[in-house]
Amino acid sequence: MSVTREISNARIRLHLDVHSPIELIEMTLSFQAIAFEYKDYLKKEFLQQGKLISEVDSIKLYITKIENNCILAELTSASIIMGQLFSGMNNINIFVDFVTNIKLSINYFIELAKQKTIHPKDILYTKQQCKRYADLLKIAAENKEGQLGISAIDYEDENQEAKIKLTVKFNSDEAFEARKGALLAKEALDHKEDATFKNVLMYFQQTNIDEAKDSGRTGDKAIIKSIYSKELPVYFISEVDQQKINYEKHDPEKNPLKCSYRVDVNVEKDRFNVPKFYRVIQINEVIPPEDLN
Repeated sequence: MSVTREISNARIRLHLDVHSPIELIEMTLSFQAIAFEYKDYLKKEFLQQGKLISEVDSIKLYITKIENNCILAELTSASIIMGQLFSGMNNINIFVDFVTNIKLSINYFIELAKQKTIHPKDILYTKQQCKRYADLLKIAAENKEGQLGISAIDYEDENQEAKIKLTVKFNSDEAFEARKGALLAKEALDHKEDATFKNVLMYFQQTNIDEAKDSGRTGDKAIIKSIYSKELPVYFISEVDQQKINYEKHDPEKNPLKCSYRVDVNVEKDRFNVPKFYRVIQINEVIPPEDLN
């Protein structure tokens, strides 16, 4: 049976109301965040029903429609597969519950952003989830008068317009605060990771115009003399630290190559116990050149 014939009449409608061009990768990250959150939601439902969570891998979200003027997309899953895996629960009810969970999560991050101190043990979400919500909220948060809308809708009759079962909306200010909360939560969880070396001095030997990264190929290389005599690729676990380095790279009055950095860091080694790259857990201090003498 073809995928098209299996598609459910129920939909998740993602509405990104923005008034300026956005990067394609940002839109892709928003869709990806929804997809991963949906799978996490289904895994919890599976556990409650005593099913194997590995079965979730067979469930995918499909884009059925994208409209212009704003980003308005409809997402759905395969009705037959869902019907086999969830007894007594149709797709629209699943989508309503999922959208409700999204609303509760975003409101949670809004409240989290108001707290003066965030303790990792108090965070209700994983580091991956915090990043997903930051990705989902990014477009609306960074576009003035933007809006994020998520709805559960149902085409009960193929010839009629969809009936909206539930809609949640967040304006740009709310999206900004929620994203701030998600990033603060992720940073707190980043810092929970134990560093092998703490408060060591790191000196950049090479940077490029690419943004600082937490994985993949990087052009950033640094020396930490107290650990290893040669320069190594360096990655930044915290998104806040990544943004700090990116800012310095693009500020004509600053030069990362002339500063030193007091950091907590892990060292990744190869099978011969030779250091291969640094993973910076946290930047504790940026020391400008005039303070090095």
